[in-house]
Amino acid sequence: MSWSYKIILLYVVFITGMLSMVYVASRQTNEMQEDNYYAKELKYQEVIDGKNNLNAIAEKLSITNSNNELILKIPAVTISNIKNGTVFFLRPSDQSKDIHLPLQVNEKGEQHIPLNDFISGLYTVKISWKNNGTVYYSELNFNVRK
Repeated sequence: MSWSYKIILLYVVFITGMLSMVYVASRQTNEMQEDNYYAKELKYQEVIDGKNNLNAIAEKLSITNSNNELILKIPAVTISNIKNGTVFFLRPSDQSKDIHLPLQVNEKGEQHIPLNDFISGLYTVKISWKNNGTVYYSELNFNVRK
């Protein structure tokens, strides 16, 4: 094999490699975990304050996986006058599986969430609410099991 054939073979291998990389790259989905990321970043001081307020309470927030539902329990001292409460289940692997819910707890500080809309796997749970003007915020990873 002469050197001219080796050069042609090298070019063919290089072009084939580049075309396969372009094909693989075009098949990737590049989703951001959250829309309006930069606008939310500017309001991050409220998140920091909410985390600090929640950490100052002895009772902790918890999520448990029951038979057909998730049970979200927030500290009892923070439920007297809840305003603007939200629960956001963020699915890191698929943005279309994200779930937004209003925070609607009972007198025990519990919210029962049916598992109908969930798929099994990891979610990042972001919970925020205001109680008597004080902001509370929690962010934790939770593995949903059906």
